[in-house]
Amino acid sequence: MSRTPPRRAQSVPAPLAPSWAGRLGAWPVQVALLALAVALAYGRTFDVPFYLDDFSSIQENVPIWHWQGFEAVRQYQPTRVVGYLSFALNYRLGHFIPFGYHLVNLLIHFLAGVAVFGCARGLLRTPRLAGAAPPLARAALPLLAAGLFVLHPLQTEAVTYIVQRLTSLAGLLYIACMAAYLKARLASAGSARRLWAALCFVLAFLAFFTKENTGTLPLALFLIELVFFRHPPGRQVALAGAAAAGLALVWLIDATSHGQGALSLASIQSLTTVTQEFPRSQYFATQLTVLWHYLRLFVWPSGLHLEYAREPASGFASAGVLLAMAGHLLVVGLALWAWRRRPLVTWAVLFYYLAHAVESSVVPINDLVFEHRTYLPNLGLCLLCGWVITAELPRLPGGARAVLPLVLLASLALGVATWRRNEVWRDPLAFWQDDVRRAPAKARAWGNLGKALLAANRPADAARALEESIRLERVERGSTQVDVLSAINLVMALQTMNQFDRALELIRSTLERPMKPPMRATLYINRGIIRLRQRQFTEAEAAFREALALHPYSLPAMANLASTWAQSGHMAKAESLYAQVLEIDPDDMVTRVNFLQARVARLLEAGAALRKAHRESDAAQADRAALEALDQLERAAPADSTVQATVREARQLIASGASR
Repeated sequence: MSRTPPRRAQSVPAPLAPSWAGRLGAWPVQVALLALAVALAYGRTFDVPFYLDDFSSIQENVPIWHWQGFEAVRQYQPTRVVGYLSFALNYRLGHFIPFGYHLVNLLIHFLAGVAVFGCARGLLRTPRLAGAAPPLARAALPLLAAGLFVLHPLQTEAVTYIVQRLTSLAGLLYIACMAAYLKARLASAGSARRLWAALCFVLAFLAFFTKENTGTLPLALFLIELVFFRHPPGRQVALAGAAAAGLALVWLIDATSHGQGALSLASIQSLTTVTQEFPRSQYFATQLTVLWHYLRLFVWPSGLHLEYAREPASGFASAGVLLAMAGHLLVVGLALWAWRRRPLVTWAVLFYYLAHAVESSVVPINDLVFEHRTYLPNLGLCLLCGWVITAELPRLPGGARAVLPLVLLASLALGVATWRRNEVWRDPLAFWQDDVRRAPAKARAWGNLGKALLAANRPADAARALEESIRLERVERGSTQVDVLSAINLVMALQTMNQFDRALELIRSTLERPMKPPMRATLYINRGIIRLRQRQFTEAEAAFREALALHPYSLPAMANLASTWAQSGHMAKAESLYAQVLEIDPDDMVTRVNFLQARVARLLEAGAALRKAHRESDAAQADRAALEALDQLERAAPADSTVQATVREARQLIASGASR
């Protein structure tokens, strides 16, 4: 009796890439789409003003605008010198106008998207994925992952906040290094392999001198080898040794850059501790919950703001911390379980945790939560989303037809969310009002709201915000002592409201405390401004000179000292010092107006003296120079009625003098 042989189970073929995926075109077209996405989402950020550390890192940072050579910049930030050199170059090209700084930041963000695109293409060509990735993933995943990376609103803080160029530039160099490494590993020709390997080395070197979180790069390259390439066990051990050697080299660079011994326990403690506010265990326990917060913001990016008022965890005994840790272990366990069949999923998840390892582990940092810290780790989540959409979704019934609408809808939603977040960045007052609304218990948010209200000429509201900031600080610190920066801000509000006695007393009491020289200089500047408004010129000059002794080239001290000389009748000295300020910051219109007024006053005095000495031709020459300065002054402040009145009066004086 014959038997029918059992049928063999037929494997279900992977769905073909839909026609729209093929019509995306060659990689230059896809890169152009990335450029368009960045332009649309960030095109209105060129006028976003300086915020927070932008002032101390750029506008008040002497090595940036007073070039004293590479070594001066390196001494300021030894392991971030590449980023600060870029700020110095920005200053050389456009001084302190935000446009140029934002243009460079957007270029960096776009290139980071291109690096994500190249990295994804390289991963899909590795031995573990080359024959396993479905056609749709090969066609669309690189562009989708890169698009998510550049459009996600969680990235805005690293792009629109100028000083966080350090984060985005580090991310660019890190991702580009991995892309170059993949090109070197997959190159067939020896010359191409050597060229890409050299580029990989250069990018890694630059990354290490851009920001400290790039120190995990050797482990990221090792992870690529481990997950996407096949090696015998002995070879894996050798690769692990190479990764360990890479980490040792990174540590040696870091320690040497800071002038410390690489093997000293004291150096290890110092270089891996940014703040003494949190013990390592408490910081790590808190970060276990913070990482879930970051993941929530990636999945549902609502409520983005700068100052998160998060309390540190009590320790590992907390139920919330234990639950968070269990969740992370579960995620990592599932990623390892998917290693054989879905290596990209494994790598994306492990990379996300690895990229957070410096800032969200056992290295205590002043602030517990900052959105910009997710910039590089988000690469892992973008690749994961790209794989789910292009490789897993099409396997479901009707899933292939849902891919394109889902991608378009997600791109539109993320792009609009990024555009709206950037609109908030454009208005400092709206920005800090939103920040205070979302983090009402954060003292620094109230302090910055106070500064924004001062800039908006609302000193009474500013004083109330600053007093709330001080109250919250006292609660946070458990002390009655006012923070130096809060005291400075409150002094500015008090002097704006003409409460000079209170402001001077606060300056006096604050100066008795230890502080950094720039802070002390700012207090002296405020004392000088008050004395100048009281027309106590000798005391004002002494205060500004004290500020300059503490902080040479302080532009506010120089400009106010020049105003002191101008108001006390020393026009030539005032004009000369105003000119020095304008040489550094030629776009400071207040100083330009003051400079032109001092020049006009000096020339009028000179003309009158020359006429008195019967030197009419020289007097006429002085009048012509004064008229030229008046034309410039009229153009510089067309809406200032006081300045325009001064111009008319000066023209009348010149006309009456010339007629005599």
